[in-house]
Amino acid sequence: MPSDPGSGARPNCRRCAVKNTLKTLFNFIHRNPDEKDETAELFLAKSENFRLLLSANNEALELMAEMTGEAQSDQVFGISHVRAQSLKVASGVRQMIERLCLMAPGKYEALRNVFNNVVQSMDEAFESRSARPLGPVVLEMKEVRAESLPETGSKVALLGEIRARLGVDVPHGFSITVSAFRMFMESTGLDDEISRLIQIHDGSNLEQLYSLEKAVRNAIDLAQIPVEIEKAVQAQCARFGNIRFAVRSSALDEDSEQAGFAGQFKSVLGVRPANLMEAYRAVLASMYSATAMTYIRNRGLREDDMIMAVGCMEMIDARAGGVVYTRSPMGDDDTVVVNAVCGLPCAVVDGSSEVDSWIIDRTTQAIVRRDTAEKEVCFVLASGGKVRKERLYGDLAVAPSITDADALRLAAMAMRIEDHFSHPQDIEWAQARDGKIVILQSRPLTVSSGAPETVSDEDESRHLALLSGCTPASPGAAFGYVVKVETKEDMFGFPDGAVLLARNARPQLSALLPKAAALVTEFGSPVGHLANVAREYGVPALIGAPGAIERLSGVGLVTVNGSTGTVYLGHRQKQIDRSSRPAPKPRVSDVGMALKNVLAFITPLNLTDPESPDFRPESCRSLHDITRYCHEKAVAEMFTKGSRPVSSARRLTGEKAMQYWLVDLGGGTAESAESKSISIEDVRSNAMKALWFGMMAVPWEGPPPVCIDGFMSVLSSAARNPALAPGAMNDMGERNYFIVGRNYCNLQSRFGFHFCTIEGFAGDDSNANYALFQFKGGGADMGRRHSRAQLVEEVLERHGFIVEIKEDALFARLEGVSREAVEEAMAILGYLLMHTRQIDMSMADSQACARYRNKFENDIGTVLSTLPTEHGAARYVS
Repeated sequence: MPSDPGSGARPNCRRCAVKNTLKTLFNFIHRNPDEKDETAELFLAKSENFRLLLSANNEALELMAEMTGEAQSDQVFGISHVRAQSLKVASGVRQMIERLCLMAPGKYEALRNVFNNVVQSMDEAFESRSARPLGPVVLEMKEVRAESLPETGSKVALLGEIRARLGVDVPHGFSITVSAFRMFMESTGLDDEISRLIQIHDGSNLEQLYSLEKAVRNAIDLAQIPVEIEKAVQAQCARFGNIRFAVRSSALDEDSEQAGFAGQFKSVLGVRPANLMEAYRAVLASMYSATAMTYIRNRGLREDDMIMAVGCMEMIDARAGGVVYTRSPMGDDDTVVVNAVCGLPCAVVDGSSEVDSWIIDRTTQAIVRRDTAEKEVCFVLASGGKVRKERLYGDLAVAPSITDADALRLAAMAMRIEDHFSHPQDIEWAQARDGKIVILQSRPLTVSSGAPETVSDEDESRHLALLSGCTPASPGAAFGYVVKVETKEDMFGFPDGAVLLARNARPQLSALLPKAAALVTEFGSPVGHLANVAREYGVPALIGAPGAIERLSGVGLVTVNGSTGTVYLGHRQKQIDRSSRPAPKPRVSDVGMALKNVLAFITPLNLTDPESPDFRPESCRSLHDITRYCHEKAVAEMFTKGSRPVSSARRLTGEKAMQYWLVDLGGGTAESAESKSISIEDVRSNAMKALWFGMMAVPWEGPPPVCIDGFMSVLSSAARNPALAPGAMNDMGERNYFIVGRNYCNLQSRFGFHFCTIEGFAGDDSNANYALFQFKGGGADMGRRHSRAQLVEEVLERHGFIVEIKEDALFARLEGVSREAVEEAMAILGYLLMHTRQIDMSMADSQACARYRNKFENDIGTVLSTLPTEHGAARYVS
């Protein structure tokens, strides 16, 4: 059989591949610098610009890594945060361009236009809603249909739709439109002012959001509403005469299937025409309340996309009111749920009253169950038009709010509305004094997935049930420590993962639901706003749990089963497992999409080969490309082809000096040190001396013992790493450079596969002091390199550094500390620079990791205890 013509060549190919890989490990080309001189003054200016360019580069790359991590995480933040991060990155890149242009005037001006084009693309990536021409500032309810939604918002548009298409009674009134909102915001500059306030109050906690709420309300109160809007509203009020209005939110995204916003915005009831514009301001401001902003961010919505229309509707003097669910919100049967109270329906939705309920079979339209509650209060429209709370006593407290016939009539009407919209509905209604039923709101209903398997009391031991027979409001089960919330201060201190316990189901508590494991309230209704939001978030909830405050306060760890209406003492995993439901389909986050869109112009790196003819400004398509170009050209301007003056760039001499060169920005070396070389004894920079001491204090033991898997990992990584190809250079050409001043030191170093930047300033002003450390690379695979980065992270965090890791890249910083603390930090970094080389090969061995951890801590203790002070004496470290 003839032999394979390629078979004889394969061993040679393998040998060549291994030979080339081994060359890659050790082959770095060295060039001799041109000996042209440059005046010391110009070089010092160039050195300072180079230092500032490096600082801006480091900050920009850290921000890029941070934004990439945010895009891949479940972290909650608003669009203002994404804009701020993007602005900071762009600012850093612009600084790099300015510094490069100062280093070589007139040479890199083309970068400015490239940068402006990229920033313009970023701005376009942020755009979401297309701008519409301004329309009418008011619309009468009789003119409104579903297609009016872009002007009237969801709430008013859906009411107009069912009035026109189904003949359902809805309140008379009008809408102050989206066009009016835009006119108000743009003409007064409120849009920019509110954006500025959101930037200032970053909203990282509830207290910040309450401060934002107050600041925005003040700004809206001070702004002048355009005369055109005021006149149009006055004309509408004149048509209706001296009636009272309910002024209600109708935001564009409100009452949608994606986001219900139940109870998140303000409604103002019983408003006189003369006070209508004041109520309008209050509703607009509620869009930026702490409760609403928490909801917006946790639902991944964009606060800059929130646009508020306002419905001004005639108040109904209701003898009864409530809510109809066209399906059970728990998803456990095929029924219509009718809830009612005496008077206005606000007692149902705000959780301030117990409710009467009727469960009606959808098929037979027969009443399956009827529950009449003992109602303590009701809300009524007083003779003066204001809303007043009244106590209910005796027969009034226990009498049904409506008749069975009314309940059946409501169910039939609700199913017609559901059929029209082809989606389960959450309908708010009121019954006028003459018996007419008026629909106040209809929105999509959040229905939980199929009923879970229940667990009997025998399974869980009856005596462990602290509460049973409570009203389920949101299914599932969870455990946590009980935390009672009564005041705003309690809300500020509410911890993650706790069980939220409250007396009433106030809508404001929804701001805590993203942090809560479960919710239990003593009073309220499962059809109220808080229950709706709990179901949206998937938080198990019991709303209407008599005795909850007394029985649960201070008990510690409990398990809440929102499906069975039971609270157990302790962690009951069987309840949690059997009550689990499929995770809701994640909603595509508007903020996440915006972040992804803008990152397309920030993080991609297209410029990878400095030797390519395409390595030029016109090829930069992202901010990362520009940073790469600026850094490469800055290094070339600073350290190659005659840019290094003989009098300023000097080789460090001595037995352990290796390939180190030093550039003095001023005051970093002895005045007598004027030769082409310099010894460490002539260095006056306290930051560099501390760094050098750490590098040399403990002799390096050499690379770790070779193991076959570690060595093969190095070979594999080397074969894939273009930075280690023959002729590849480090960030400073081929040499390692110290850039120093009296209290300053910057070292960018490469040892084989390892890339490192250390920078520190150790002066008398602690506010200006810092130590920075960036570390990346290694010859082994990514898993081992990441483990090595984690080991370094542990060591640095023990010594006060703030550390972040991205794969094998480590970023650490120490800021605002004393001069002595920075010197100690630089010594620690010097030690780690020398002693973490090549240990990535051993990082798959847990015992080796432990040995290195112990060795590093012991050695660092020795380094710090012997680190000389400014006057030469060793400092004492306890």
